[in-house]
Amino acid sequence: MKRNVLLWATLACALTANAQSPQDSIRLEELQEVVVRGVRAQKDAPFAVANIKKQELQQFAKSGQELPFLFSMTPGVLSWSENGVGTGTTYMRIRGAAGSRINVTLDGVSLNSPEDQTVFWANMNSYAAFLGSAQIQRGVGTSTNGDGAFGGTISLATAAPAYVPSLELSASYGSYNTYNVGAGFSTGLLWGHLIFNGAYHETATDGYLHGTSGRSGSYYGGLTWLGGNYTLSYKNVGNFEKTGQAWNGVTAGNDDATLMDDGIRTYKDMYARGLGRFNSLYEALVFDDNGWTFPKNANGNYQTARYKLDNGSLWEKTTDNFYHNHNLLSAAWRPSEHWSHNATLHYTYGYGYYSEFRPNNKFEKYGINASDAQGNTVKRSDFIRRKGLTQHAYGLVYNANFKSREWDVIMGLNLQQFRANHFGYLNYISARTGMATMQAPWSGSQYYDSDARKNDYSAFVKATWHVARAWDVFGDVQYRHVGYTTSGVNDKFIEQADGSFRNQQLDIDERYNFINPKAGISFHQGRHKAFGSVAYANREPERNNFTDNGNYPAPKAEHLLDLEAGYSYAGTNWNAGLTLYYMDYKDQLVQTGELSDIGEALTTNIRKSYRTGAEINADWSPLTWLTIGGNAALSQNRIKDFTEYIDDWDNPRPDDYDYRTQTSASNPNWKPTTAHYGHSTLAFSPSAILNGMADVHYRGFSAMWHTNFVSRQYLDNTDNKERSLPCFSQTNIRLGYAAKGLLGLKEVDFGVNLNNIFNRHYAASGWVYSAVSESSGYTSDKRYYQIGFIPMAGFTMMSNITVKL
Repeated sequence: MKRNVLLWATLACALTANAQSPQDSIRLEELQEVVVRGVRAQKDAPFAVANIKKQELQQFAKSGQELPFLFSMTPGVLSWSENGVGTGTTYMRIRGAAGSRINVTLDGVSLNSPEDQTVFWANMNSYAAFLGSAQIQRGVGTSTNGDGAFGGTISLATAAPAYVPSLELSASYGSYNTYNVGAGFSTGLLWGHLIFNGAYHETATDGYLHGTSGRSGSYYGGLTWLGGNYTLSYKNVGNFEKTGQAWNGVTAGNDDATLMDDGIRTYKDMYARGLGRFNSLYEALVFDDNGWTFPKNANGNYQTARYKLDNGSLWEKTTDNFYHNHNLLSAAWRPSEHWSHNATLHYTYGYGYYSEFRPNNKFEKYGINASDAQGNTVKRSDFIRRKGLTQHAYGLVYNANFKSREWDVIMGLNLQQFRANHFGYLNYISARTGMATMQAPWSGSQYYDSDARKNDYSAFVKATWHVARAWDVFGDVQYRHVGYTTSGVNDKFIEQADGSFRNQQLDIDERYNFINPKAGISFHQGRHKAFGSVAYANREPERNNFTDNGNYPAPKAEHLLDLEAGYSYAGTNWNAGLTLYYMDYKDQLVQTGELSDIGEALTTNIRKSYRTGAEINADWSPLTWLTIGGNAALSQNRIKDFTEYIDDWDNPRPDDYDYRTQTSASNPNWKPTTAHYGHSTLAFSPSAILNGMADVHYRGFSAMWHTNFVSRQYLDNTDNKERSLPCFSQTNIRLGYAAKGLLGLKEVDFGVNLNNIFNRHYAASGWVYSAVSESSGYTSDKRYYQIGFIPMAGFTMMSNITVKL
């Protein structure tokens, strides 16, 4: 991969001698805009929008962090990473909606994994370096390509290639041995028509949580042919990652259930002493002559150790490994003043897996009946499993745009087909004394295999009518057809009457036809802007909504009615805006505490829920070199008429429990333990997210102050503070200096990122398990619970240097 980058750079240097000076680079910028116009909200559109420019993206790329951390400076966005430093496995929410409800496109092509319906940001490291712009639409927004937007839409656009020859080198290094290196080049315009540009960036870190070290990178290569009123381009965008995982987080409970680095065992102790860096996927109990033990050091304090294998070696860590390669062949054509067209053929290949040590697991989890040398049944052992998938996605995106003095009409077509294979192997089964002696038949064997197909076809028409000088009327309607099938055997097993186990059989064949209409009106005169809109959206279930349900009835599609209104004013040296919204959900899929017949947490359609709130933004520039600004997202996120199902250790669910009748053949009078709530708060939906910023820019010097506050997040849907994450606030500072002409170079930029400068220790996300047991003193009012915290690092620093030739 690195050889390819060097080849690109060498070719760039060889060709720059033939480069010509640009006559009109605006042509290329305008034609690049044609590529993304179909999925973006245009100026004065009646939606809540945040736009991020090229300079911000390229500056952020030097931090090594993933894009959600840049987006979190805009209203209502929350981001976090498993390793605590902002690289690798990273997640985000918009208005409380998770990644599977956020539509993401690159040059109009959907980046969401069609089955999981989310974007895995670890597979997009340093994409900011070769982007020209990004737009975030909050709420349903305008019609786009790919999965339905139930929280927001993110449109990414690659940068138009430079007309003049250029070469840029960058390097960053900071806390936890985090580094980012990169290079980008453009040949400039060759022979009056051709531009070749490319980039390579790589990030690595030891991570804040133990065992979360990782390395990831991205590469970009583009060929652009510029005609008089058209462009032809081929873009190859790829990425790789090997990332240590920590999805269990750091665990604590109201019982003696947690081991920290220094023996901390309680929720309050953990927060008081900084949460810690213990990762149960990397460090855990040790099996020795005394059985499973927590080892102690010479001082008698608890210490951690990684899992030991039969040969005495230590299991290294759980890693996620993935490779992605996107290919986009595009044509943008502007035949007249009024018409423009864009067509893109695309193909994406993906392959990935993770390997995980599973200590003291039941054989039945893998469909195995095992016995020792004496013929006694053996129930548990240690396993290493490898779970992975291959993906192929290909399709066509076409947009046509008509613009006149009164009308702006965009027609779009998206045809995408997706094919995937899911597989799992058992690469290790412990054969230690007292465990299985029948290792050979299964070690290294495949224990599940399934195929999936998804066809996603959509078409839309959206139009803006400039009905008067200050008034626009907007209308948008999209038809979307989705077909999803999956077959084979899953990685869950069901016990048979004879005591044997069989894989869960997958036979899913679902079709959805959605109509997604939107309408709005906007006013813009002088310094005043106002808008109002209504949008209706539909969304199909994710793969896990089907596979984890077992024999429970198939999940239904979700529906959302989104009402938005906003006003903004642009003063001489200040701006302010307000957006109000009400998002009314029908059949939203949430976890209720129920377990399926295969033991998975069910995501169940609930009849009514909503999100409502206000988003405020303002900035003031009292001096030419100083801007002070901020934004606030204040919301209420509620479930109406919610029934929670509670795990009751004194009243366990019968094995033959039938979810359709809520009875069991052996005990037809059995009833699940439940709690009912008239109104409760949706999990992971903070009621307040605040951002404050100060930007100083004087000659070559720049400085940015950013303070972020996130209010309490409930980890389940019960409004219980004990099962929640406390509010947190943290502050970052970025300093930079650009020296032009230094040592004969075009520009040299120096910078440093100081993150979480007050060394706050907090968790940005997590999970919870709770149960009742009257016999053990755990009542409905005082349950047993265990919380998994996803902590972020304290103070970190990242310095960088960029050389432009």
